[in-house]
Amino acid sequence: MIERVEVPRDFIFVDFKVKREEWNKYKLEDGSILKIKFVLINVLMEKDFEEKIKAAREKKERVKLGFGIQSKNVVGVEVPHELRGNPSTKIYTLDELRAAIVKEDLEITEVITQRWNIYELADGMFEMKVRNSPINISRTNKFDIYGIPIYLVDSTADIKIKAKFE
Repeated sequence: MIERVEVPRDFIFVDFKVKREEWNKYKLEDGSILKIKFVLINVLMEKDFEEKIKAAREKKERVKLGFGIQSKNVVGVEVPHELRGNPSTKIYTLDELRAAIVKEDLEITEVITQRWNIYELADGMFEMKVRNSPINISRTNKFDIYGIPIYLVDSTADIKIKAKFE
């Protein structure tokens, strides 16, 4: 079993392969379809992680590893025609968007798809699963270049990581 601790200053970038990285889709109370995708950018682990794992395996003990990730959420919304507005090329600040919220904490009425993303780390030594879940969704009265309302989405990522020998 692997337990996560803070990444030390002496870390390395760990190579990974994307096995599955898909869009999750949610139907919202306003009739929109929220699409969100977690994209993994970097995996960081403490420099001597391989030695720690080998030692823990020999002793059949749990291992605490310093690791972290860098990621980005990609968000899109398919909206009904009646929610569309005047197209705008303006780039808004987060404060401007927060001040422009017209519908806060939109309910998810249906989970269309929600799957774990799967990554193979360190040449197959680990498998990491990540599931991104929206926790607060708000629609603003600001619109993008297509007249689609801009939504603010807060989300959380659940992470499971295990060594392949477990």
